[in-house]
Amino acid sequence: MLVAVGGNALDDAVIRAAAMEVKGTKRPLYAVHVIEIPWTEAVDNAPSVEEVIRADTILDNATTVANKHGHKLEPELLQARTAGAAIVDEAAARDCNLILLGLPYKREHTEFCLGDTIPYVLEHSPVEVWIIRGMPGE
Repeated sequence: MLVAVGGNALDDAVIRAAAMEVKGTKRPLYAVHVIEIPWTEAVDNAPSVEEVIRADTILDNATTVANKHGHKLEPELLQARTAGAAIVDEAAARDCNLILLGLPYKREHTEFCLGDTIPYVLEHSPVEVWIIRGMPGE
């Protein structure tokens, strides 16, 4: 199972749900955080120190939450043009059977907004996708 963490309020809930899903099985649990590289920069450019520190903190938190729920988690920091493509590619490369994502509740111009990542993953994922949506105001 692959869990995408983005440093938002839903990360803990997503990791908890993933840990409960794999509990009692030998299925591995992977967590990824993607640093998106703008198209104006070379994709292999090193991200800023601040971005790497933030990503490490997010992945450390995911590991801690998984450990609290009795499951080992393999964290992975990815660098890509778009998070959606990186998540789908990583799930396929690791032969995952499920992708789990959090969707904070947000509105842009009074319309509920899914962003770019969730629609991409839903359309291109070769496996099941579960989305945990946050509550309004969180």
